Amino acid sequence: MSNGYIFGPSLNSDTGQYGGQYFQIGRVKSIVLGPYKGSTQDRDPDWGSPVDVGKIKYEILYSTLGTSKSQEVSEPAWPMFNFIRQYPVVNEIVLIFAGPSEKLNDGSSKQQFFYLPPYSVWNRSNHGAFPNMAEYSDFLKQYRNIQGYSGNSVTGSSLPLGYTFQEDPQVRNLQPFEGDTIMQGRFGQSIRFGSTVPALKRDNTWSNSGNNGDPITIILNEQRQENASLKFNNIVENINKDGSAIYMTSTQEIFLEDINNFPLNSFSFPITPIAQPTLRIPPRPISNEILAPSAQDQSSIG
Repeated sequence: MSNGYIFGPSLNSDTGQYGGQYFQIGRVKSIVLGPYKGSTQDRDPDWGSPVDVGKIKYEILYSTLGTSKSQEVSEPAWPMFNFIRQYPVVNEIVLIFAGPSEKLNDGSSKQQFFYLPPYSVWNRSNHGAFPNMAEYSDFLKQYRNIQGYSGNSVTGSSLPLGYTFQEDPQVRNLQPFEGDTIMQGRFGQSIRFGSTVPALKRDNTWSNSGNNGDPITIILNEQRQENASLKFNNIVENINKDGSAIYMTSTQEIFLEDINNFPLNSFSFPITPIAQPTLRIPPRPISNEILAPSAQDQSSIG
């Protein structure tokens, strides 16, 4: 194994094997997502079976080996988590460490490398790539001859992030409120586990009613496009301006500006607009433990 670790292992003098734990920081050079490289018909040499999906090759950062550009370590690494996956794109940076392999019963030295989700170098949900600058300089000189990458003579010499993935500067982070749990995809999708915040009702669209802390869940599939000068500002969901969304409320009121003007492209047949309906809510029944029967009768007759 490479000695480009951060928190080092110890050497067992009897077996000649390293023990302990390795912590490395690596820049992703390639990732296996299937038998072929992107949309090409070139077979990925690192593909052996579906078990290899998510496997990365990387170059080590902060290594005493002085890893040169484009030099990949010989050992691959696999995703750490099995319940949720965010595979890195090329040039993102990940934390790598040793862990048990499928041959664990054969000996404690039977280990393989795992990696955690990418570092948020730019604190942006679209990507956190940071290139090897020497390699990127060479890329800029010859990118027109590189096939398959998103950067080409048509779209410009953008940072190579893979075979199909392209940077989208319009994707913005959600504005958090105290106590929120937020999940964000790379393409403008998000899930917010939030709450009513009466003190900040001017800052979101769901805190005009209800009590502080009342739960709300918002699933958003497409962020609205804002002025380009605001692309680094955080964004708050707005049902009247965003793409498709699901709002699961408890006590909140969500105001629809004009339901007849909502896009109806998902329907395969014409939809005839209707007048905005007026919702009438009957009075809540009153328990007879509070009012006498005669008073209830009078209330019903009146």
